[in-house]
Amino acid sequence: MNETKGLLLYELTHSITLFGFSVVFIDMETLEKLEVYYSLGNDTTEYNLVDKNHIRDLIVDRFEKQKSTIEGKFLYSLTLQILLTRENYHTFSMEKLQDISRKITNGMSSLGSISNRKFWNDNFTGGVRTVSVVEDGFNEYPIFSLNYLVYSHIDNLDIRLLKPLTFRIKMIDPKIIFSINYLGKYTPELLSSNIDYRTEVDYNSPVLKKLGEQTIDEIFNNQFQRPRFIGGLYKLNP
Repeated sequence: MNETKGLLLYELTHSITLFGFSVVFIDMETLEKLEVYYSLGNDTTEYNLVDKNHIRDLIVDRFEKQKSTIEGKFLYSLTLQILLTRENYHTFSMEKLQDISRKITNGMSSLGSISNRKFWNDNFTGGVRTVSVVEDGFNEYPIFSLNYLVYSHIDNLDIRLLKPLTFRIKMIDPKIIFSINYLGKYTPELLSSNIDYRTEVDYNSPVLKKLGEQTIDEIFNNQFQRPRFIGGLYKLNP
C-alpha cells in the first residue's frame, strides 16, 4: 500500500471531513504542523501515491487521454472571480460558487433565445474547472475564483465571446469579475502551466474567521478538490 505524507499548516480545533479522500490527522506535540496521509482512493489503483501536484497530474492525464481529438484545438482560460467585502461577506457560501458554475455551463437561462448550456456547448468542446481561494493580505477577504481551461476548434473566441459571455455572467451575478484569454494551441505543457487550484489563506486571519466555521472548513478542503471535467472530458474513465 502506497501512502503520501504531507505537512499542512492548519490549527485544528475540530474534525474535518474531506470528501472523496481518506485522511488521518496526527498532532505533533502541540505544534501547528499536522502530518497528513491521504490518497485518491481506488479510482485507478487502490491508495495511489499522491503528492502536492496530484490535481495538476490528474487534469493533464485526462486531457492526454483525448490527445488525438484535442491536438490542434485552441486553448482558452476563463476566470470568474467573487471579491468579498464587508457588505456582502455574510451572504457568501461555497455552494453559491458552485451554483454560479452550474448556471453558466449548464443553465437554462436564455439570452436571445439561446440557453447558457447551448451557448457553452456550441463554443467549447471540453475542458476542466478548478477553484482557487487566495488571500491578498492578512486583513483582506480572500478572492474566490472559478477557473476554466477549455478547448475549441474555433479561433478568436476571446474576442468573439467577451461581450456575450459578460452579459450572461452579469445576469447570474452582476458583481462577478470575468476574464477570458487565448492561451494558444493545446499542448500538455501549456495546459499544465495554466492550471490554478491554489488555496492560499491565513487561517488565523480575523477577517477570514468572519466567514464562519463551515466556510473555513470548505476552504481548507479546497486543496483536496476534485477537478470538474466538462464536455468531451466529462464521461471518460479516470
